[in-house]
Amino acid sequence: MSIIQELLPTLRKHMRFLAVMVGLPTFVALLICLLLPKEYLSRVSVLPANSRFSDKSRYTAEEITELYSVFSSGDDLDRLYATARSWPVMTKIIDSFGLVKHYRIRKDDERGRENALKMFRKNCGIFKTEYGEMHIKVWDRNRQLAADIANAMVAQTEKAHQEMYRAYYATSLQKLERAYAALQSTEGDVPGGDSTGLRRPPPTHQLDYYRRAMTDLRMALLTPPPALVVLEKAIPSVKADKPQVLVNVLATFLISLFTGLAIVFLLPVFRNKA
Repeated sequence: MSIIQELLPTLRKHMRFLAVMVGLPTFVALLICLLLPKEYLSRVSVLPANSRFSDKSRYTAEEITELYSVFSSGDDLDRLYATARSWPVMTKIIDSFGLVKHYRIRKDDERGRENALKMFRKNCGIFKTEYGEMHIKVWDRNRQLAADIANAMVAQTEKAHQEMYRAYYATSLQKLERAYAALQSTEGDVPGGDSTGLRRPPPTHQLDYYRRAMTDLRMALLTPPPALVVLEKAIPSVKADKPQVLVNVLATFLISLFTGLAIVFLLPVFRNKA
């Protein structure tokens, strides 16, 4: 007599129990999935740009530019990932799209912005892949809004990097201009200086170096280097990503079935031992 034939009488005896045990949770899971609001997923994929493009000499030294690839080797991915998850980028998205109101947070809530940020972090996923790219995923009930936010995340990340570059270039340019002015102030009207006290003019090559360096920094301020390269822009999704009705219902069915069978076959064993 096979094991299945031995178990069949027990299954027939508890068929109603199993039907309720499996059918009720499965029906409830299906009902919840149908009642939950649909959320649409939009995704954007980017690659980090080569950080060596921040070298200010790339404007006047053409041989240096030729050595640089547009794409990064992967070392800049962590920096890009940290910027995308940073407070300035996230809060800019909150304010730009009015997510405090969109998430229906009360106007009198003093921490409305912080609560909106918490909800947005749950609806926004930033992931690094094994291929050296970064994915930004945004879920929302409004499919167009999800795509707009995902693309705006990329734009704000790029803008944050460019603002950091501009701040660095501006500071460096101010220091060079002060040094250049100080060097020029030592220049006298008489070519050459001696024990008579006449001032000797600074070396021409030193002045040329400062002028070239300041020109490079001014060019860098006008055209800061890119921080990322967009591989795939976000577009509105046609199909809802959440809730996953089939997956949730099937998982509930299998768990309920396993639990029901365990109760039917194992409970009598424990009762006999007791």
